[in-house]
Amino acid sequence: MGTLEFINPKIGTASDPVDSWYRYYAGYSAGFVEQALSELVGSAELVLDPWNGTGTTTVVAASKNVPAIGLDVNPALVVVARARLLGAGVWASIDPLGQDVVSHAASVDLDEDPLLFWFTPESAGSLRGLQQSVHRLLVDPALASRPAYQGASGMSTLAAFFYTVLFRTVRVLIAPRGGTNPTWWKRVVEADRLDPSREAIVKQFRASATELAAGLHRDNFDGGVDVQARLGDSRHLALDANTVGGVVTSPPYCTRIDYGVATRPELAILGAGEHDLKELRDQMVGTPTMTGKRGAAEQWGPTAATFLDGVAAHASKASAGYYTNYFRQYYAGMWDSLDELRRVLKDGAPAVLVVQDNYYKDLHNDTAKILGEMATTLGFETAERHDFPVIRNRASMNPRTRQYRTRASAVESILLLR
Repeated sequence: MGTLEFINPKIGTASDPVDSWYRYYAGYSAGFVEQALSELVGSAELVLDPWNGTGTTTVVAASKNVPAIGLDVNPALVVVARARLLGAGVWASIDPLGQDVVSHAASVDLDEDPLLFWFTPESAGSLRGLQQSVHRLLVDPALASRPAYQGASGMSTLAAFFYTVLFRTVRVLIAPRGGTNPTWWKRVVEADRLDPSREAIVKQFRASATELAAGLHRDNFDGGVDVQARLGDSRHLALDANTVGGVVTSPPYCTRIDYGVATRPELAILGAGEHDLKELRDQMVGTPTMTGKRGAAEQWGPTAATFLDGVAAHASKASAGYYTNYFRQYYAGMWDSLDELRRVLKDGAPAVLVVQDNYYKDLHNDTAKILGEMATTLGFETAERHDFPVIRNRASMNPRTRQYRTRASAVESILLLR
């Protein structure tokens, strides 16, 4: 353990209101990022978050005038992260622009559209009309009918804000068709598709715009510092060596969460079809889909080797096949990502990672320890961890967990690499 006492990174009920803005399953608190920036990274140093998600690292960096780059492979999350960087100078334009979007929106006739996953053609056509109006007014009038899926990195913060308003609108409307798992969506059968009227959709769009505008962020920063949120892969960073002054991030958990499917509503607004979604899922570190990447387990250290041997030998169904390959695939992705972080970080610069452990049946997957062993093998000099118990997690909600162990709590760790 080091001498620095970190605050718990988990978002709690008493967290700062900024933490509630487009709340994401795997998020951490703004207060934790502030501490990491103030105590570990100099104000003039470039900060990187290679799994930027909804952009907590980048929005806090912007509020503290710290240059930062946030990357994510998921276009939907890049849009949300860009929306959070909307400068105070244009806040007054949000309401009149919202009125323009509505007044210029025309319903679209649809035969195929990802929004039909939940909605009738009439309701999906009204939503698509709003999306095309946003695109015409704020992105490109000539390409309004073309899906915005590939254009996340080039979208203005104002356009990203209104796309996020559409995200919120869809999320609220489809809530009655959601399940108990917040990271999975089941296709709605045609007879049960939602059929809100255009008036109800517009009402929710206006309410979402008001809600998101009111809680955008607590600091009225003017965009004077270079903070970017864009598409990027943690395993292939488009950055020069020895240029980053610090990393603050949370890698995907090794718990078979499907982060692509979790954002299906947002991706639907961006026009991502089933083929796009499958490609995106296969690109993600931690995906539960099988991509064929297995890595070189002998490099990863004794803790990973012991855990993988235990999974392969486990009597439970598919242990030696799918589950062993899933864990190998996750750690292969993390090995490549840590190697890239070591390459782009300046000598001695810190990398602060929030990670969570888990169990496979009765076998402890100590993710923080495994990543720490990887990091030191890759050239980081130290890997210290700070642990925080997590009482409520996906395992604690699963009654089948009790077959293998009496406790289902997890440990969230801050892993500090230098």
